[in-house]
Amino acid sequence: MAVIGRIRKHSVLLLIIIGVALAAFVLGDFLKPSGSGKRIVNIAEVDGEDIPANEFNQKVEENLKIRRQNQGSENLTPQETFGVRQNVYQEMVSGIILYEQYNALGLTVTVDELNDQIRGNDPHEYITQNFRNPETGEFNPQTVNQFLQNFGQLDLETQQRYFLLEKMIKSDREHNKYNNLLSKGYVIPDLFAKNDFIEKNRKASYYFVAPKYTTIADSTIVLEDIDYKEYYKEHKNEYKQKAAVDIDYVVFPVVASPQDRKSIANDVDKIYKDLADIQNIGAFVNAVSDTRYDSSWYKEGTLPARIDSIMFNSSVGTIYGPYLENEAYHIAELVDVQMRPDSMRASHILIAYNGARGAQGITRSKDLAKELADSLVIATKQSPGKFTELAIAFSDDPSVSNNSGDLDWFPDGMMLYPFNQAVYEGTIGETVIAETAFGFHVINITDKMDVEKKVRVAIINREIQPSSETFQETYMKASDFAANNNTPESFEQAIIDEGLNKRSSEKLEKMNNNIPGIEHPRQIIYWAFNDKTNVGDVSPVRDMGDSFVVAVLKERYEEGIAPLELVKDEIEPLVMREKKAEILINQMQQALTEGSDLALLAKRFNTTIDTVDATTFGSYNIPGYGPEQMVIGAIFSMKPGEMSKPIKGNQGIFVISLNQFIEAEERDNYTMQKDFLIRNITSRISREVYPALEENADIVDNRIVFY
Repeated sequence: MAVIGRIRKHSVLLLIIIGVALAAFVLGDFLKPSGSGKRIVNIAEVDGEDIPANEFNQKVEENLKIRRQNQGSENLTPQETFGVRQNVYQEMVSGIILYEQYNALGLTVTVDELNDQIRGNDPHEYITQNFRNPETGEFNPQTVNQFLQNFGQLDLETQQRYFLLEKMIKSDREHNKYNNLLSKGYVIPDLFAKNDFIEKNRKASYYFVAPKYTTIADSTIVLEDIDYKEYYKEHKNEYKQKAAVDIDYVVFPVVASPQDRKSIANDVDKIYKDLADIQNIGAFVNAVSDTRYDSSWYKEGTLPARIDSIMFNSSVGTIYGPYLENEAYHIAELVDVQMRPDSMRASHILIAYNGARGAQGITRSKDLAKELADSLVIATKQSPGKFTELAIAFSDDPSVSNNSGDLDWFPDGMMLYPFNQAVYEGTIGETVIAETAFGFHVINITDKMDVEKKVRVAIINREIQPSSETFQETYMKASDFAANNNTPESFEQAIIDEGLNKRSSEKLEKMNNNIPGIEHPRQIIYWAFNDKTNVGDVSPVRDMGDSFVVAVLKERYEEGIAPLELVKDEIEPLVMREKKAEILINQMQQALTEGSDLALLAKRFNTTIDTVDATTFGSYNIPGYGPEQMVIGAIFSMKPGEMSKPIKGNQGIFVISLNQFIEAEERDNYTMQKDFLIRNITSRISREVYPALEENADIVDNRIVFY
């Protein structure tokens, strides 16, 4: 259930939870690292440079605002908000790391260069994307010039969005310069391109015998500690790990009880009975429904399937429902039926006044705005052809520089109600005035689509949600579980005794934001990584939105190379393979002393001689064995007619008899090969350079303390 809904409906329990949280805040060492009295004020430190939390939070708010505007919604999910925070963090960290590189190289973007990226003959793609004509999709440089000429008259929000765009262009330009400097530092000589082509297209023809490791049963192998230690010593750098934790947890979902469902059904029945006598339908719907009243006009086929046909074939006042669908009750009343156009077209002149929405810098009063609007109506009636000219001269709508006041076609109901209604009620060619929160609109109605039947429907939705009592009962059940089972052993036993569902999440990292079955997992992750939380500790009850969670910390992994004890099970098959390889190599070496013949070797190991007619150095697989790059590499180091010693592969031990090399045909030029190598280098630079810089940077990451 939504957070707002829970605050409204479960306020008593919420006060209890807040009280506990405040106590923890006061008594705990909030924002302090273990063993230190220093308060953490930085979200991170990068090579000694601080990223202050307040600066980080300010950037997060700016990006959240842009995200809401782009999505057209004020409500972002916790996952979306978390994603924005992560993006801002990465942007600030990379900004510091890359600036160090740019500064060392003396790399800059000058004012003239930036201006060329914005106003030049070949502007940056960010400019062409953001200043396209919405009607034609074409970019007109004059639009950019008009925008910048009127920049001082634009509202603060538009100016800030432009400054952000300018910053993005500068950053992208710097990054491209840096990558170009690196990529242009590589040169591919003609001879190098030729040799690379010949090596990659040279083919080998060979025979081989390769008994697989599976010919030796695991049960015949005894592994000792020294075997594990030797393998681990040689391969331990392959087992680097990040700081992580393993947890077990129990989710106590808050689910509507039978009594809750009955109570909601009774409420819905009462709403249904009251609906017939209601005069102000909009206010009533807003008072009793989980969704607000929608006064839109619907054409046939656009309403929910359950009610669409009924609403279009009934008289005004018809009430349908209540009916249960998708865990919610629904009631629909047909409020009005009209013949309306599907789309309309109009031009407008906005006359804003001091205090109207978005009217930054406007000083005229509302009365003066109305007088100006009235005079413009008179002027347009006297000279209808001058509407566009008047719009350019007088309109306070920033979009007038792009559209000269023409709003083009818009769906019925898309505009603010007073504006939409004025266009609907007026006739084509008429000029009318409508007042909205933005000011007075002088509207010239230019066209309308043919009318069709539309309906206005009041829809009441009531979700089946748990009551405060159910919410509190679930909380108390989870609290009792946590209080009475504060050891891993009792935690496990209680799960069995109470028939609960235990879940596990392994190798959780500090900035993960996904635990199955938990809507908002960050507080559990914070608890698990807290220095004061020990392996085996059971968490207090955590409120997760639609559920409560109790967790136990099973394991903690420190950043670095994983100790042998933690990877022993993982490396066991590989250690087993090493032992089998030793056995097979010894057996094959002994067999080869009896005669260097593949046929005898195949017979000795009860296998066959396999043939490969043509393989290249860049080949990945050996037929029937899969990836065997080490073996293929050894083949290309042999001489025709030579037979190899036993070679350890991934799936078995190989003895190779090289038949011949088939040389690649030389070309007149190797331009294509050279271009391929250059593209490969450029691609690797763009893909691999920054991760390498970040890995070598000294980064202190404090994000988990803040979110």
